Amino acid sequence: MSQHFSRSILTAIVAFFVCLPCIHVEAQTTASPVNDTNSERFVRLVMNDGSVKLGQWLSEDADVINLDTRNLGELNIPKYLVAQMMDLTASEYDRLSMSRATRNARINPQSSRYFFAPSGIQLKQGEGYFQSNIALNSVSIGVTDNVTIGGLLSFVGAGGSLKIGKEIAENVHASFGGIGFKDYIGELDRPIGLMFANITWGTEDRNLTVNIGTGTSVAGSTNYQTWNVSDSTVYGPGYVEYEYTITEYTEERVRPLLLNVSGMVQISDFKWLITENYFIRNMRTTSLVTDSPIVSFANPNYMVFNNDTSVSGATILSIGVRNLSRRNGWLWDYGMVGVIGSDFGFGAPWVSATLPF
Repeated sequence: MSQHFSRSILTAIVAFFVCLPCIHVEAQTTASPVNDTNSERFVRLVMNDGSVKLGQWLSEDADVINLDTRNLGELNIPKYLVAQMMDLTASEYDRLSMSRATRNARINPQSSRYFFAPSGIQLKQGEGYFQSNIALNSVSIGVTDNVTIGGLLSFVGAGGSLKIGKEIAENVHASFGGIGFKDYIGELDRPIGLMFANITWGTEDRNLTVNIGTGTSVAGSTNYQTWNVSDSTVYGPGYVEYEYTITEYTEERVRPLLLNVSGMVQISDFKWLITENYFIRNMRTTSLVTDSPIVSFANPNYMVFNNDTSVSGATILSIGVRNLSRRNGWLWDYGMVGVIGSDFGFGAPWVSATLPF
C-alpha cells in the first residue's frame, strides 16, 4: 500500500476513532406513562438546585410530595423546592437508580454519543465519562452546560477535543467543535486536527445525527520532475554509487472530507441498537517545488511513485448493540465495523466499555 494512501487512510481512521471524541447528550425527556402495576407510581423530581430525587410516589398535598426512596427511605419534599416532576416506568426507575442518577440524570446514560461519533447534545456541567477499547482511552467532562472538553490516549498518539453546543428547538440539538491528535511514531508529518459540526433529531432513546467535518491535510505522493547527477562515489571494487540532486518535484497533499450518519434506538430496558457510518473522500492539491532540492542515491528513472488518484477515500459502516450492566453501571458496546475502499475491504469487531460519572 502506498505511503500517501496509508496516510490518507490513517487520517480517516483517526477521524473515526477520535472524531471529535467523547461526548454525552441532554435530550428532551417526556413524561412516561404512570406505571399501574400493583398501583405503584415512580417519579423523578428535578430540584431547583439541579439535583435529582428518585422514588416511589406515596402521596402529595398542596405543599409536600411524599416519596419512598431506595437510599434515604421515606421523604417529605416541599413543593417549592421542586422544579419538575416526571413519571417513570418501573424499568426506567430501576435503570436510573442503578446508574447512580443522583444528579439531573438521563434515561439513557450515554445518549451523547454512538460507538464514538458525537451527537449534538452536551454534557451537563460536572457530568463526564471514561471510555476505553484498550487501543484508545478517552475522558470527557462538561465544563458548562454548553461546553465539553476531552482527552485522548492511545498506543499510537494522544490528543484532545472541544465541543460547544445547545438545544436549538424541541428535540433538536446542534454542536460544533474540533479534535487534535499527534502520533508518537512520526507516521504523520505533523499533528492533525478535525473540525466538525452536527445536528441531532430525536429523544435520548431514539435519535439520528448527521456530522460533517474536514481534517488537516497530510502529505501524499512526491513526483520528481528534473534532476542532475553529481560525480560518482566509489564504495568498493567494481561498485560505483551516484548522487542525484532533484531540483524540481511536485508534492501532493490530501485533505479528508467526512460525512457521518449515526442513529440509536432502544430495543429493551437495558439495550440500544446503534449504527455509525462514515463516508470519507479525499481532496487533493499539488504544488511544484523548486527551492528545496532533494539529494538521493537512488536513480529517479527507476523510482516508482504512487500516482493513483483513483484512491479517493473510504467508507466505514458499523452496527451493534450497547448494553447497560445492571450490576455495576458500566456500558458495553459490541459491534462489527466494515471498511471499504476502491480496491480493498475488511471487517473488524468493535468492543468498548464506558463508565459515566
